[in-house]
Amino acid sequence: MVNVVDVLVIGTGTAGYTLALALSKAGRKVAVVDNRPYGGTCAMRGCQPKKYLVAAAEVAHLSQQMSRIGIHPVAQIDWPALMKSKSAFTEAVPGRTEKVFQKAGIEQLHGTAHFVSADEVAIGPDLTIRAEHIVIATGSKTAKLDFPGAEFTITSDEFLELDQLPRRVAFIGGGYIAMEFAHVAHAAGATVTVLQRTNRILKRFDAELVDRLVDASIAIGMTVTRGFDTSSIEKSHGSFIVHGSAGRTQLIEADLVVNCTGRVPDLDELDLERGKVTRSQRGIAVNSFLQSVANPHVYAIGDACGAGPQLAPVADMEATIAAENILNGNSKTPDYQGIPSVLFAQPPLALIGMTEDEAVTSGIRFRINRRSMSDWPSSRRIGQKHAYYKVVIEEESGQILGAHLFGHNAGEAINIFAMAIKFGLNNRDLKRMLWAYPTTVSDVKYMID
Repeated sequence: MVNVVDVLVIGTGTAGYTLALALSKAGRKVAVVDNRPYGGTCAMRGCQPKKYLVAAAEVAHLSQQMSRIGIHPVAQIDWPALMKSKSAFTEAVPGRTEKVFQKAGIEQLHGTAHFVSADEVAIGPDLTIRAEHIVIATGSKTAKLDFPGAEFTITSDEFLELDQLPRRVAFIGGGYIAMEFAHVAHAAGATVTVLQRTNRILKRFDAELVDRLVDASIAIGMTVTRGFDTSSIEKSHGSFIVHGSAGRTQLIEADLVVNCTGRVPDLDELDLERGKVTRSQRGIAVNSFLQSVANPHVYAIGDACGAGPQLAPVADMEATIAAENILNGNSKTPDYQGIPSVLFAQPPLALIGMTEDEAVTSGIRFRINRRSMSDWPSSRRIGQKHAYYKVVIEEESGQILGAHLFGHNAGEAINIFAMAIKFGLNNRDLKRMLWAYPTTVSDVKYMID
């Protein structure tokens, strides 16, 4: 059977959801398909459920550091209860998403989609969808490990479904997912080891602040091992031995090993060659309008595209851009300037714009304001021992080129700098603002003199 629609959207995460609704509202006949329950990574296996765990870790961490200044007893995480709370949110997502699609008149399909021609996609053995436009919004998945014993690891998806947290947990990788979940596991009482292949973790962040995060992680009892190239995992008496080499043979014992080596576009099942769709190293190869460079019927958005950072707000923005281009012809391009990133560790690490190294190589005349905030009132009142900021400012204009924050509420305060970069505000503009005081955001004025 062949079904004809105006637009077929493959994937129902934040990118596919946003685009499908926009096109349906504009009068297009839209169908969506997903081979997993509707909702996508952010709502089901990423941002939102992760933040449930991060919020609990933050409370446990704050109570621990404030135990020196009058908070008793120290909070403890009830892991099964926490996971039940998280699951109450995620389990409602598919049904809620389907109701929204139904109300919008969007055709809902379930199954694995794959191209059979440039404008046709098969879903199962009996249904083919022909569409004027096909939008790939399949997101990303955990990169596979390739060494003996890799099958003993679990992914971040499975970590978010653990009924019980084992006593010793090793995380392979030194990126966002590894560090965030490592801090969650530590706050929940596990003995935690992070194993990073190279000597640098969190390569996207400013190196100086990353070192401060590592120091803070070690200070609370975590182990961060850099230069550990995992070579094999063996099962031994109910636990695991992780072998690695860093100029000498090393091994780590753990009850659980989590693969956090990164994420790759989830494209393998689409049979892109039959659809005349080409790939780049980061995902679907697209032009500046998010349209496939090889097949004009196809657009790609979100993590499947890889044009911008793998962040939910970026996926939403790309969905809006692609929808406008499908409706009105290619005229809109995404703007990736001024997008903040936050690592939700304890405390969090946030960035926007240029790092110090990038500023040095840019040729721009700049200065850097940097200082520890551990003695500031905003740190002292919560017992915070590790807090730091670094702001990169253009010398003559006072424009904010970059900001790097490490400390409690950094994920909120970084949005002020993001707004400044996005809309061209300089340090004088920010200093004229009368912030609510005393707040973490009101500390911004001391960072930009």
